[in-house]
Amino acid sequence: MAEKFDFLIVGVPLSPIHNCISIGQELCLRGHNVTVISFADRGRQKVAKYASSCKLNYISLGELPVSDDKEEEFAQQLLSSNNTLRQMPFMVKNMMKPYWDPLKDGVAKVLKSGQVKPSFALLALPFGAVGRELQAYGIDYAVNVPTILIPPLSPWVNSFIPMPTHLVNPHNLTFLDRLIVTGSNSLLSFGRHLGAAAGFQFSFMPDLNPEMWRGHLTFVNSIPGFDYPQLLPPLVQYTGPVVDVKKMEPFPEEVESWLEAVPEGMPVVYVSFGTVVRLTPERVAAMLSTLTSTEYFTLWALPKSQQVHLPDTLPSSVMIHHWVPTVRSLAHPKVKAFVSHCGGNSAVECMAMGKPLVGYPQFGDQMAVCRRVADAGAGIAGPQGGWVQAQDVSHVLSEPRYAARARTMSRLLEKFGGTPYPQPTALCCWQLWGSIK
Repeated sequence: MAEKFDFLIVGVPLSPIHNCISIGQELCLRGHNVTVISFADRGRQKVAKYASSCKLNYISLGELPVSDDKEEEFAQQLLSSNNTLRQMPFMVKNMMKPYWDPLKDGVAKVLKSGQVKPSFALLALPFGAVGRELQAYGIDYAVNVPTILIPPLSPWVNSFIPMPTHLVNPHNLTFLDRLIVTGSNSLLSFGRHLGAAAGFQFSFMPDLNPEMWRGHLTFVNSIPGFDYPQLLPPLVQYTGPVVDVKKMEPFPEEVESWLEAVPEGMPVVYVSFGTVVRLTPERVAAMLSTLTSTEYFTLWALPKSQQVHLPDTLPSSVMIHHWVPTVRSLAHPKVKAFVSHCGGNSAVECMAMGKPLVGYPQFGDQMAVCRRVADAGAGIAGPQGGWVQAQDVSHVLSEPRYAARARTMSRLLEKFGGTPYPQPTALCCWQLWGSIK
């Protein structure tokens, strides 16, 4: 009989933990004991949603360090600027840093109490200084990167990979681009390693400390061919998608009825900017006008809080609902394209379903994800913070090459593996590492 292990998953209750919980579900289905540590009911709800097929244990570290109202306020301020150099420090200071101490101290308290005695741990970004507490108890861990490999976070990214602040294709760099990209990455890497050698604690962003990554397995939830190829150490492993792209949640009844009524041969464009991006009333109104077309119908997932200024009656070609399951929508035969913010999971789900993407990135790694979709020929990328343009949507729908490349990406994703597919690559990596049998 195979040996059973106790696994610990640690993360703040934001979207990066979704993938870790999905991996936890796969471990649970194999008979291992999995415990998730996060915050409040939000963390519990995420465990229930992303591990619905196998019950995981859950430990709450208390209330959210950043309340829902504060998070909403900060998200609105974050999107008031299109400057990544301003956005990233603002997001770290206001939406991530408040979690550092409660997360580290909470995990230390749980381990000291003996409430859990994990054989191994999986950390979701951002993980702060949790690694130090795990090391103090002799617990090895892996870090899960929920999207592509980009600087400056991971110390393993090759120096020719551009930061999100400088969006260029590394295969077509000008001489000036090469100086900027390789120079800035090399300088950053030197500074990080010098700081670590000098005992610097990286209190503003502990994840930047290379010592937190060195000697630990790193999962990257993407595939070569979507992400840019680069030389990586053996402990950095691409996993393929880990969110279950084959899990089909049902449509709300009114959405199902609307889709059935769409005339045969009329394409449907699915629109979603995720749960983090907050669209202003002016932007919602502009998008509604843009997405009202005689060439296609529009299915739009829009949170209730952003629907308050919508007209009482919508055009018959537009369906707006606060809950539209993304994978179910992208798998629908009438849906022919996806208008998105290029979140890591959204982009992978789109490619896995073989649908082209029209991307309008807003902040963080979204610009880099959009760039890779465009470089793969499976869609187009608008400018950071850009508003939806009617000609972009029409262009992607009218050019068969985008859909063809998206279907190619779908085949590559399925061939590579991941937890939704027959060969769950992330788990195979752990088997090679010797953590599970």
